[in-house]
Amino acid sequence: MKITRRTTLSALAALPLGTPALVALARAQAWPTKPLTIVVPYAAGSATDTLSRIMAEQLAPKLGQPVIVDNKGGGNGSIAGGYVAHAPADGYTIMMATAATTAGNPNLMKSLPYDSLADFTPVGFYGFLQFVLLVRNEPATATLEAFIQRAKAAKPPLTSGAGTPSARLMTATMAERLKTDLVYVPYKAAPQALADLLSGQVDMTFADVAIAVPQVKSGKVKALVMASDSRAAQLPDVPTFQEAGLGQFALDAWFVLMVPSKTPADVVAKIDKAVQEVVVDPKVVERLRGISFQPKRMAAPEVRTFIRSEIDKWGRLVKAAGIEKE
Repeated sequence: MKITRRTTLSALAALPLGTPALVALARAQAWPTKPLTIVVPYAAGSATDTLSRIMAEQLAPKLGQPVIVDNKGGGNGSIAGGYVAHAPADGYTIMMATAATTAGNPNLMKSLPYDSLADFTPVGFYGFLQFVLLVRNEPATATLEAFIQRAKAAKPPLTSGAGTPSARLMTATMAERLKTDLVYVPYKAAPQALADLLSGQVDMTFADVAIAVPQVKSGKVKALVMASDSRAAQLPDVPTFQEAGLGQFALDAWFVLMVPSKTPADVVAKIDKAVQEVVVDPKVVERLRGISFQPKRMAAPEVRTFIRSEIDKWGRLVKAAGIEKE
């Protein structure tokens, strides 16, 4: 039977006044009645910001309301996480959660204003983004072998700009694999770290492929190694850690939309359906792959299992790299 406004009203009329079924059905039909907000844990110009704006643009017509992007950078994404975790559980405030905010922070920070599993409900998996080691395009670091020699001989140690917890862990892992020191320099976002690499303020940075590729193609920076299990389609000549003889290591960024944990199930389902439609839309997929992002559809139960496994994975990598919680 085709569902129309008339059949919906007839179904509502047949239900006893005030029953939970009546309330849920009425809410599902009415929601959303005002604009939604996607809270981004990093500054404007970051890959997370760009991906959030594409998602907001695509969700608006599907949900019938404007979707606003609100950047709340700082605290390695914990500021945004705390804000959304304690927002009203009505589906209007959504977190663009990342691997770093969701799996990284619990393993890197002693105190967090949220619990990645208890305080959030996933409302749509988005996809993956790879990271690559970048250095300035100079003779001293023209190849990975030259970079390694320079890193081992450098006094004082080379500096690594890190705009995300992921980049921090990659820096520590590289130092551990090379058995040398690398000084981690924190930034609020990856674009800022990349800007300081270009200006000579830091010696290296691990950046997401989306912001790295344009700089590599311009000749300003050199891509040396992928922090992933596979090479990037946009950087086919850049080897993985394993291929470069640095041992197996993969820490791709991933993105999932989250709402406060007590958000009604019917609202969660409505957002999840819209997000899953976005990530399989051929035009959107082509657009996302054009910025080096790999969209992926994932059912809600799978997302929770995936997040748990990623938290455990980060724990193992943080321990191996010798990073203490701060």
